[in-house]
Amino acid sequence: MSVSPRGAIEVAGLTKTYRLGEPRSIFSWRALPALLRSPDPGRSLNALSDVSFSIAPGESVGLIGPNGTGKSTLLRVLTGITDPTTGTVRHGGRIAGVLDLGSGFYEELNAYENTLLNAQLLGMTRREALAKIDEIFQFAELNDFRHAPMGQFSFGMRLRLAFSIAMALEPDILLLDEVMGVGDLQFQRRSAARIRELADKGVTLLVVSHHLSDLTRVCTRGLLLHGGRLVHDGPIQQTINAYLEQSARPTGGTIGGRGADDAARGIAGLATGPALATVEILEVEVLGPAGRPQLEFRTGEQITFRLRFGCEGTLDRPVIGFGIYREDGLYLTQVTTEASGHHTGVCSGESEAVFQWECPFTTGGYRVSASIADSTGRAVLAQAHSVAGFEIIARPGFDGGVIRLDGQWSVGTSQATPTPSA
Repeated sequence: MSVSPRGAIEVAGLTKTYRLGEPRSIFSWRALPALLRSPDPGRSLNALSDVSFSIAPGESVGLIGPNGTGKSTLLRVLTGITDPTTGTVRHGGRIAGVLDLGSGFYEELNAYENTLLNAQLLGMTRREALAKIDEIFQFAELNDFRHAPMGQFSFGMRLRLAFSIAMALEPDILLLDEVMGVGDLQFQRRSAARIRELADKGVTLLVVSHHLSDLTRVCTRGLLLHGGRLVHDGPIQQTINAYLEQSARPTGGTIGGRGADDAARGIAGLATGPALATVEILEVEVLGPAGRPQLEFRTGEQITFRLRFGCEGTLDRPVIGFGIYREDGLYLTQVTTEASGHHTGVCSGESEAVFQWECPFTTGGYRVSASIADSTGRAVLAQAHSVAGFEIIARPGFDGGVIRLDGQWSVGTSQATPTPSA
């Protein structure tokens, strides 16, 4: 790989082809018949097909796509684990890839020894690993288990330790493959905060995750792969919307075949189809009582959702809605203008919708989606998934369950019902 500016990634015409069929290793006599035959040129799979993009130093990019579409293959090519069939890959500075959490742990070693070994496998020097080992165990909340045999660790403990080792790296470029859903909800929040901290320090991030809400908090840009091809490159929320729209549409064919072409055309048409050409969601904000953007609230505090959208021509009585779900994916509620009995009238040009409410939710992280439908509420004209978020911080007496119930209490001496006389 040739050198690029420190922290930059440049990919041009990248194709990775795997040949399917019998092994051709010279070290096994079972492969001898296959070695004597010519390779079957028809049995091959293009895991990646003519992929080109560039990432600037310090940029945070999410890599999205269905399973089996080439995301992990792309990361393996970038880290040099496997070579491309054709095309060029260049990067500048120190690159580290966290591609398979916990795969390098050995049962016969204890956690301390495994940590030193894994840190060095990921690119640290032994001196760096020793300097950071206390930080690693503290982040993983495993201080009391550092000398325990690895065989005594649960699966969750292994993942937390592996993730903590990865987060102790200080590379110029960090590649993460499905590591954002590790551990319980509290650990996931700290993990996301650590990733954001690395991004703030100028580390270039390329993140693969099916946790789309996490990507919106970490990444500013998204790449969408389908059938081994790059079919969308843009702001992270637009890329997520394209992925969700594409996932809702059945596409035929196989990976690398006609299905990939159909998917690429379908996603390219999202910006020009009649529905999304009529209405476009421009911005969704979460505002505090003072009318300014705010991320942290307390139970019972007033929250305002503000949606800005644009219309081509006029839009008669659109149904506008917000959906709220908890950070772990639990769907909580949806509110719409139609259900609230509010008639929106005729909208044209750039318009704004505002919804104010008192938050009943208890401590945790929450995500917001927005949608605009026609007057019947059945045809969705525009939608934005996980487009904004907010956090409910701890408040004594309000930390149990999911919501706070408001009501009136009455406590006193019970009035016994007189027993009828015989």
